[in-house]
Amino acid sequence: MANTGIKNKIMGLSPYIELLVRYIYWKNIGLFSRFVKSKKKRKDLDFVEFSKITNYLKETGISNGDLLLVHSSYGDLKCTQKKPIEIIHEIKNLVGEQGTLAMPAIRKYEGEPDLKNYLKADISEIIFEYDVHNTKVQTGALPATMVQMPEAFVSRFPLNTLVSIGPLAKPMMEKNLLGDFPTPCGINSSWKFCLDHNAYLIGLGTDLTGCLTMIHLAEDMLDDKWPIKNWYRKKIFKIIDKDFETLKVVRERRPKWGTLHWAGRTLCKDLTNKNILHSQNIDGITVEVIKAKELIDYLNSKNSKGYPYFCVKKHLR
Repeated sequence: MANTGIKNKIMGLSPYIELLVRYIYWKNIGLFSRFVKSKKKRKDLDFVEFSKITNYLKETGISNGDLLLVHSSYGDLKCTQKKPIEIIHEIKNLVGEQGTLAMPAIRKYEGEPDLKNYLKADISEIIFEYDVHNTKVQTGALPATMVQMPEAFVSRFPLNTLVSIGPLAKPMMEKNLLGDFPTPCGINSSWKFCLDHNAYLIGLGTDLTGCLTMIHLAEDMLDDKWPIKNWYRKKIFKIIDKDFETLKVVRERRPKWGTLHWAGRTLCKDLTNKNILHSQNIDGITVEVIKAKELIDYLNSKNSKGYPYFCVKKHLR
């Protein structure tokens, strides 16, 4: 469920508490990286019928023909005893032949700075290689499986990449590389396409607020009108998609904004209080739903100072 656990509840009391925790963590990242363990695996629980999840999603209003953008943690879904490909088909069946299913297929690139150098490393002259079908997906077993499905379409944009199946999958990806110096969630992005087609954002076994890439649409669509200056850095990619190959310079958010200034627990609390984030625990599996349009409308109503980013110096606004 949203903001459960003592740590999340404490950080949800104030954005400044969370930012203090973030500052301490990143100031001592060398120390913490030795002792912080990876996410604990879900303990074996009784078998859970996947239909309980799809029934809840139907209750939130999802129906035939909808566009779903799903974030997931397969480790928490194993108790359904379904393989990743079976879960993909179950979710796709929820919206039928006329519906479309998309997932973040975000990649990890060779040459990326390690944690100790993540905030300060200069990557401006590095050329990263993005092979659309072969660069490893780091957002889980479900999108990694979908990328290899013959009917899937994958964005050629190397940051915040989406993979999709269904009638809207191809047009979702067609304009992703257009424009000079584009951004991951800008006007030609798959994410903007999902917003324009009234997507539902879904979290399965994961904290949806913590992986809510759609929030960056509010930033990227404003571009130079975004109230926080020095927001982007450049990143160079060699993009390969079978016989297609190109060199592209893109923009991405500077790491410090997401690591030191983003108050995710405050965002989660606010979205819950506004009835935008719907969260349910189904036999130990967290299932969460947000309508993309409601999310972006809410962010646009509050971002005059850069919400949900805090402690930004006035000269940077």
